[in-house]
This record gives sequence, structure tokens and C-alpha cells, in this order.
Amino acid sequence: MFRAADIVLFINPIQSLGLKAGAPALFLEWNDRVVLFEAPTIFLAERYVRSGSQQSPHTWAKAAYALKSWFQYLQAVDKDWQDASEEDRISYREAFLSAISPKTGHLYGVAGIRDNMTVIREFHKFCSTKDSYFGDIGKSQKIEFRTPIDRDFLAHIQSSPRSANRDYALPKVRPAMKLHPIMATDLKGLLNHVGPQAAHRDGDLRPARDRLIFDLGWAVGLRLDEINRLTTLQFLSLVPDVSSPFTNLPVTIYHGKGKKTRQVGIPTWLVMDLLAYIVGERAVSLRACKSVARSKPINLLLAHATSKAPGHSITNSAIQKMFRQACLTLGIVETVQKEVPLSGLRFLTQAPKHSIHDLRHTYAVLTYHAERANGNSEPWKKIQAQLGHRHLQTTIDTYLSHVEIFTDQPGLFDVRKMLGL
Repeated sequence: MFRAADIVLFINPIQSLGLKAGAPALFLEWNDRVVLFEAPTIFLAERYVRSGSQQSPHTWAKAAYALKSWFQYLQAVDKDWQDASEEDRISYREAFLSAISPKTGHLYGVAGIRDNMTVIREFHKFCSTKDSYFGDIGKSQKIEFRTPIDRDFLAHIQSSPRSANRDYALPKVRPAMKLHPIMATDLKGLLNHVGPQAAHRDGDLRPARDRLIFDLGWAVGLRLDEINRLTTLQFLSLVPDVSSPFTNLPVTIYHGKGKKTRQVGIPTWLVMDLLAYIVGERAVSLRACKSVARSKPINLLLAHATSKAPGHSITNSAIQKMFRQACLTLGIVETVQKEVPLSGLRFLTQAPKHSIHDLRHTYAVLTYHAERANGNSEPWKKIQAQLGHRHLQTTIDTYLSHVEIFTDQPGLFDVRKMLGL
């Protein structure tokens, strides 16, 4: 058994190994000698470098680091990789679900864990065909982790029913449901922090794109993916009445949860902001784009004109990062305990109190009170239709215990009035 600290990963090692430029290789420091760790190096060369579907050195290195981490884990528990079992792999997987990355300081992402588990599983399957591994990892025909399609909108905190023939990268314990509607004072602070309204700047020259993203969440109830899939075509045909800023205009949302289409109401004041962004800030971003395209993009949200990729689409992860940073800057945080992988060292740190999905929860709570103030005795039906829930009971059960947090604000008729905006 070699020591954990003595596993060395080289990218693009000496050419005498016969490896392609940029290919990774694992080595062992064993009894004062450095020797090639043949099994994983051959696996990486054959499955990734030579015949992989993605001819990217970055992809090769990612797979190599996944194997290196796996071997280090086995050494920490004093087990040779050739004796490792499926139970060991599952234990390793679940350890990472509760650990944090020393590189980012955050919990490891589920997608990254899934990819690592797939590499490990495929490595042992490969070795079994070479008669160098005889354990049970990769023996079954189970499918590695798939993101489940839930029956309700809480995809990020719930798990769908699991079939017995699937091997998920998540533990089979249903997590507790967590809803965090944003309090009025915090929401106002976030809106003022991220930027002005595009149609009502009042001399504020900051970009308005991020404010639009927030408004589409808390004032319309859209999911992050739905916001980022919006196009200019959905709004350019709308004719908002400036004299009726609180009137809702119908907009069709495509590819919502479960690939379903639904119609939502967007208030006139927000439609005016969206149109002002399209002809103003968005147009400036397009003009700053250096790449030549045959046709202009129709995505509503584009990178800022001063960014590294003006005129290009933005990613969901970039939006999530922007939201987290806003919470941290404003001190909207909570203290959480984290654990360093393998060492088990625990420490306290500050983390954002909310995620961007909480804007959607906030919409439901605020709308409930606004509708009740308008005399609507059945506010849940409007919320159900706007959020795209299949069953009314899902809406009621989800939010009933949270609608009391704003009850100290009587006589409210619109969510913007409710917040003093």
C-alpha cells in the first residue's frame, strides 16, 4: 500500500511515455522511487484522450483529478483500489455531499460529484475487462445519477420517486423542505443595490439588467431558468399603457419545469422596464460585441457592454453568483458550519441567507397579501396559475405557513406598494 500523499498527477508528462500532448498521467512515489501508476493512466489515455467524445485537455485533467481524489480516499481508509467495493464508492460519494471544496470554500456541486462518480465507476469497469479488478464496482447495469424531474416546482430541494434500478449520486434520504421568503426590508435593500429600473433611472447610470432579473423573480414568480430563457420577441410586440402601471400583460413562458408552456402576467411597469432595457442597455451591449454573427441573438439578457464577452448570453451560474454576492455585500447572511474533506476539520463561516430561487417564494407570499387586500377570497388560484403548479393543493401546502410574515402591512393593493416602491 502506497501512502496517500505520494500520488502525483502530471499533465503532459515526458513524451517517452508515448502519451499525447496534454494527456494526464498518475505516478506513485513508492520506496523512494517514482513509478507510473499504470492502470489509471492507461484508462485515461484510452477512454478520454484517444477515443473520448470531448477532445479537451480540460476534460482529461478533470477525470484525472477525480481518480486521484478517489485513490487518496481509499488510502485514507486503508484500502487498496483493487479491493474497493461499491459500498466504498457510495461512502466516498456521501462524504463529498457533506464536504466543501478547499478551492472554492463552498459545498461540492451535485453535478461535479455525479461526474466524478461516473469516472470512478467507468475506471473499475475498464479494469475488470483487463482482468486487473474483480470487485463489484460497475458490475450492475444501474444508471449513474440523473437529475430527477419532480412533480412540483421545488426541484432544487426535493427528490422525485426513485426506481430500484438507478444508482443516484445523492443519498436516498429525502431532505427537509426549506422555504425562505425574503423579508421586505432585505428585498428593498437588494433591489436598490443591484441597480436602477431601466425606464426610471433618475440619473442612476448603473446597469439595469440585474435589477430586471430580480424583478422577474419577486414580481412575476419566474424560475431562474425561465428568466434566462426569455427572448426579446416575447416583449417587442407588447404595447404597455403607461397610465395603468399595475395592469398585467400576458406573456407565454416556454420550456418551464417539465418542458411545459404556460401564460403568466407581467405588470406593465416591468414590461416598460424590459422594453427600455432592450432598446438601451442591451443594444449597447450588442454594439460592443466584437465577434461577427450572421444573426443577432434574441436572448433577452446579455452580458454587460463592459464585460469580457459583450453581446453574449449569460449563464445561470453567473446570475446565481451575482445574487450570492449581493447578499454577502449587504450582510444578508447566516452562520453555517462546514467540514474540510478527509481531515474532518470543522469551521464556521458566513454564507448568503437566501438563494435566487427565494425570489419566487417571495412572489407567492407578497401576492397572497396583495390579492387579499384587493378583496380576492381565493388568492391561491392566481398564485397557482402564475407559478405553474399542477395542483392547487401544492401551492396552499407549500406557502400556507409563510403568508403571515407580512401581516403588519394592511391596506395593500399591489406588491410594489407593499414594499414602498
